[in-house]
Amino acid sequence: MTKSEYWRSIVAQGWTMMFAVFLANIVMDLVRITVMNNATQWADHLGMQGLKFIHVVMAISVLIPMLIRTFSAHWFRYAVVGVTALMTLFVGAHEVSHLIAADKPFGVLHALDLVHHVLGIWVIVAAVMWVRQTD
Repeated sequence: MTKSEYWRSIVAQGWTMMFAVFLANIVMDLVRITVMNNATQWADHLGMQGLKFIHVVMAISVLIPMLIRTFSAHWFRYAVVGVTALMTLFVGAHEVSHLIAADKPFGVLHALDLVHHVLGIWVIVAAVMWVRQTD
């Protein structure tokens, strides 16, 4: 395996894992509101626009790993770094908004969010390393 393939595989796997964490977060939120018997909290927070946005995030998250395994052009590698950075920053900003609003007290509920942030940083570093490789 070349260095380029090594970093490429980490980036693809990282995106797959970020998607798994994203889905786990959604499932855990649904379980939490079910246990609390308060589905309006999730509906009020998301709304239809939020639900549409989640669909877009899911579509991107599903396609990116396959695109990474399919394309290797240098411009595409830079695009992957950019998209990964934007996705990681968005999730981080969303997390900060919950902390500021104090609607999701800091604690174990943030474990998956923190895992997503770590994965995002890891994938950004791996994507930059992939960009630096000359095939």
